[in-house]
Amino acid sequence: MPNTSSLSSSSPILLVDDEPDIVLALRDLLEADGHQIDVASTGITALECVKNHSHGVVILDVKLPDMDGLLVLEMMTKAVPGLPVIILSSYTTLDSVTGPLEEQGAFAYLHKPINRSEIRTTVRQALKAHILAKKMERAHHALMESEIRFQAVFQTATDAIVLADHTGRIMSWNKSAESMFGYTAEEMFGKPLTLIMPARYREAHTEGMKRLQATGEARVIGKTIALHGLRKSGQEFPIELSLNSWTTGAQPSYAGFIRDISSREPKEENA
Repeated sequence: MPNTSSLSSSSPILLVDDEPDIVLALRDLLEADGHQIDVASTGITALECVKNHSHGVVILDVKLPDMDGLLVLEMMTKAVPGLPVIILSSYTTLDSVTGPLEEQGAFAYLHKPINRSEIRTTVRQALKAHILAKKMERAHHALMESEIRFQAVFQTATDAIVLADHTGRIMSWNKSAESMFGYTAEEMFGKPLTLIMPARYREAHTEGMKRLQATGEARVIGKTIALHGLRKSGQEFPIELSLNSWTTGAQPSYAGFIRDISSREPKEENA
């Protein structure tokens, strides 16, 4: 007997069939493997079940007393995207009439009379697919929540934050950078960092990027240095720059944290 212990605790299986003998046979077979079984004998009841309860797999007969089973399939896949639906039918030419059922959202198509081994194997595969889809969905939600938290911190930071790729082109910058330099994020996307540097710094920056790519030698990463920035208006102003790097793929990326220190400069006293 296949080992189903890792799947038996998953969401119930919904059987949609109005033939008592088929329902009894499938229920006995699947409950023996440890699955919880819900039953619906009509399309309307089946749709209410999947909307109001969580199911891991649906086994759906195409011939129901109130609705075309293929319509039920269509409505189910719209109501619960990703729900594996196994079509069960006594029709042997259904594909030639309706087209490939997989294109209509079915996970698999099995013929009556039921083949016990085939049913068990297909249900096991469908449950595994459903569990994997749920894990991917949770991972996606976690990633989205992480991105939301990052954006909240990124956009509300007092310092300007500039993210650049390994070539020194800007990938993103926050609202403080917009206020500090006078450029919008849209204006700066893909632009070189040299755009916000006075001309006297640009050659050293270019040489430093070349050296970093060729040798990996970084002279300013991890340090805070005093420089000058260049606003869109052409005005220079004193800044403190902290530069960090990280690598998520083949090439590194960089984050610059910039603080306007104009207020720290000594003011000229009246003569």
